[in-house]
Amino acid sequence: MNTRFNKNRLKFLFYDYQAINILLVNEVPSGGAAVQAHGWMQGLLSEGHEVNLITDIGRGGSIKEECKKIKLHSVFDAQKGIRWIRWIYYRSPYIYKKIKEINPDYLYQGIPSWHTFIFALICIQLNIKLIQRISNDFLLDDRFYKNHSRIHGFFLNLGLKLSYCILCQNDYQLNIIRKRFPNKKIFKISNPIFLNGYHLNEIDQPKEHIAWLGLFQYQKNLPLLYEIAKTLPGERFLIAGTESTNIDEETLIYMGKLKTLSNVEFIGFLERKSIIPFLSKAKFILNTSHYEGFSNTFLEAMSVGTPILSSVKVNPDEIISKNNLGVVYKNPEDLKEKLYALTPETIKSMSRNCLEFVSQYHDHRKLAKDLVKFLIN
Repeated sequence: MNTRFNKNRLKFLFYDYQAINILLVNEVPSGGAAVQAHGWMQGLLSEGHEVNLITDIGRGGSIKEECKKIKLHSVFDAQKGIRWIRWIYYRSPYIYKKIKEINPDYLYQGIPSWHTFIFALICIQLNIKLIQRISNDFLLDDRFYKNHSRIHGFFLNLGLKLSYCILCQNDYQLNIIRKRFPNKKIFKISNPIFLNGYHLNEIDQPKEHIAWLGLFQYQKNLPLLYEIAKTLPGERFLIAGTESTNIDEETLIYMGKLKTLSNVEFIGFLERKSIIPFLSKAKFILNTSHYEGFSNTFLEAMSVGTPILSSVKVNPDEIISKNNLGVVYKNPEDLKEKLYALTPETIKSMSRNCLEFVSQYHDHRKLAKDLVKFLIN
């Protein structure tokens, strides 16, 4: 039993290389797992817990005022050591020493990988509880092996098995984890959203565009975005985002094709403070992804009453269709038909449902309370 444990004030350590990108006054692009980790950190801080973060602080820059309560610790030098073997003689000992110095009650990891095995071993040795969040559906099925080896998958699963608990985003993930690890402590919990005091928009204000937001990479399915924009020439599409560090050839090709359409405009990377105003002026937010866990862009859009357009592939637990939060489409023509059938009253109803849904199920403080209750019981 961990003698440091105190349910009134817990000590959390987050390990996220990209999370610093969100904490900086001058933000740089980050992935969805880092956005989610930021929501958890702010929720736990609001509930009086201590929050530490191991991240890439070497890049420097001023930290946002609302993030200064997060205790920052430097991650290993990513350039140091000999490739393939540096995890053995440099990185793992560095992480072990850092975690031991911080001495948290819980270590949170936002993306499972083969590294989960290393963190699990360290946590077992130090009597620390590893919380592993499942960030994306593809990590749990055969799609994983499109870009990863069987050895990678073996150590990922071994790390999950050795973790203290696993947090799932949706029923798909929950059912797979339950079947794979029947004795594991598992919890399905929604993603938190931290709005930093932004006010909800007036849902009756004029809307100007259909918004698309994300990193340009294979997962986001730019070919489908291109087909939809071409099928709806009367709609204006504003595309916000930047290239992924490992951008694929297909995505590059369709970025070029999208730029040839007169109804499409690329507006570049948006900092967190600019995302809410951008989405508040949108008629809808469009999702075209091949797969997701639970897209943070859904939460950001719903927080300002902007309905969602998403394919049948990305409708986690069918929340969009069950709660009338937008339109779920099969293909571009199906989306066109459904959009043209919407009335202003129907769209207003969707907007109100979005506001109510995100407030009820995704508030960062409420979810932090739920998480802590799960952990200590």
